[in-house]
Amino acid sequence: MLNEMKYVYAVYQEKSFSKAARKLQVSQPALSKMVRKVEKDIGVIIFDRSTIPVTVTREGAFYIKSIEDIMFIQRNLKSYFMDLKNLNTGNLSLGGSSFFCSFVFPGLIGRFREKYPNVVINLMEGNVGELREGLENETVDLVIETATDVGSNIERFFYNHEKIILAVPTRYQVNKRLQPYRLSYQDILTGRFADSETEAVPLYELREVPFITMKPGNDMYQRSSQICRNAGFTMNTVLLVDQVLTSVNIASNGVGAVFIRSDIVSCMPENEMLTYYKIGDPLATRPVSFAIKKGKYTTSAMREFMKMAGVEKKDEE
Repeated sequence: MLNEMKYVYAVYQEKSFSKAARKLQVSQPALSKMVRKVEKDIGVIIFDRSTIPVTVTREGAFYIKSIEDIMFIQRNLKSYFMDLKNLNTGNLSLGGSSFFCSFVFPGLIGRFREKYPNVVINLMEGNVGELREGLENETVDLVIETATDVGSNIERFFYNHEKIILAVPTRYQVNKRLQPYRLSYQDILTGRFADSETEAVPLYELREVPFITMKPGNDMYQRSSQICRNAGFTMNTVLLVDQVLTSVNIASNGVGAVFIRSDIVSCMPENEMLTYYKIGDPLATRPVSFAIKKGKYTTSAMREFMKMAGVEKKDEE
């Protein structure tokens, strides 16, 4: 239909079948045949062929106006998708835990918004289950996490590695025995605790200490439980929480020790209520990734945000 409209509109513009045929680079008989077909299909005559130049009938004027309306919609449609491609408009929905939403996303979002101010960003803070659900029902485009690889529905793109350390309430007596293994705030801030010369804490010494942990199903819960088992004891869990930031604040009040990402310490003011230790278990290093729903179309906004974060996502085939 759109091709037929193009032929009719050319005749209207040129007010001549011969001129329109030359413009369209078709023969005049072919053009006339096409116009007659359109007139037959709609049941009215579009052009008054008895006049020179050719004019439109009253019914033809309505048809021409309809063509112009459709052309206007086409132009707007093309402009809209060009804007989406060039990120002059659009939406981007991001998800992460309280840590990533508080300390990682702000910088990335600031840089992205500076370059693409017309893209509207929606930020969802949630636990692993909520983020996973957001990806699967497509209310969230991109999630940054450590534990979203939960089957074939999730595709991951590596972002970086993070280190897990142990935070123990400073008032616990066990810290006196473990004095040689303590990490300073500067050790963590600079990342030098991760070098081979820094000795890891003998975790078995903490077998009687109460622990605050993430809820089952969270990667940190599984990982910290296994780290303790590898050290020869079962973690004495006294409190389960959804977010690591919450566990840090509770641990600061002496409720229990907690496994945390070292970046949390780096992003917060020095906290003398907690004493930190390096963990020697290989599980204390874990990957951080961007995750999307497998098979979901990767928009320009999604692709550009990951690129800005140093993560490459190949163009769709």
